[in-house]
Amino acid sequence: MPMVANRKKKDSMLTPRAALAAFLLMLILLAGVFFDTWCAVQCRRAGYEIVQAKSSSDELMETRRKLEIELVHLKSPTVLGARAKKELGLITPKPEQIVGLP
Repeated sequence: MPMVANRKKKDSMLTPRAALAAFLLMLILLAGVFFDTWCAVQCRRAGYEIVQAKSSSDELMETRRKLEIELVHLKSPTVLGARAKKELGLITPKPEQIVGLP
């Protein structure tokens, strides 16, 4: 009977090879969890950057629209005439000042 008790003791002990295999398996699983977490964080960060870039793009488009409206306003004959009179002191020519070209 002593052999049976000894044999049971041997079977229940973890061999160094099995311990190494278990450690490597746990290490691989832990690395997988860390990699998955890192990927999720990177995905979320990219999402935030996309939202921020979209917001910035919308603001720039609105600024461009306002500048185009201002440019059209500044090019209008009414505004140009008023600025020419006010800033440059120009006046509308009298009929005798107009020279016709042949």
